[in-house]
Amino acid sequence: MFRWLVLGSALLTAATAGPFRAGADTAQVADRAAIEAVLYSWPDDFNAENLGVVCDLFADDAVLLYPDSPPRSRDEFCRQIESRFGDPAKSFTYGKPDIHEVLVDGDLATVWLNWPLSVRDNEGTLLETVDENGVDVFRRQLDGSWKIHISHAFTQSATGQGGA
Repeated sequence: MFRWLVLGSALLTAATAGPFRAGADTAQVADRAAIEAVLYSWPDDFNAENLGVVCDLFADDAVLLYPDSPPRSRDEFCRQIESRFGDPAKSFTYGKPDIHEVLVDGDLATVWLNWPLSVRDNEGTLLETVDENGVDVFRRQLDGSWKIHISHAFTQSATGQGGA
């Protein structure tokens, strides 16, 4: 009798814990996919100079950190990007990111990735290539979307210095 009671308890635990865990895993997979989709589409918007969508990747209270420069707010970053879009001497082009890892924990996610950036003059000559190795902390917004709360990039220039 005791053996059946233990077996029944084990089966009941497995039956109720399994779906709960699977549901949590399914939510994490969906969150990872949403974050990756935003990151993979961002270069298209940047390259099309769609400033509103480019800036919308970042939360209103985002902090952007790059070596050898003070922390920037979202607004400062957007002003810098707008000036780059208006630069008649140079064009900036991002490639799709190389996403190494996305870790989701509730309403926060950490992403380790590399962004490839090319800088060309107005004649199309390549001036600089930059590999931005970064870590971004995303936070789920009230509307359910994911936006960067903290962005920390470590730029490695193959030709020259730089990064957005």
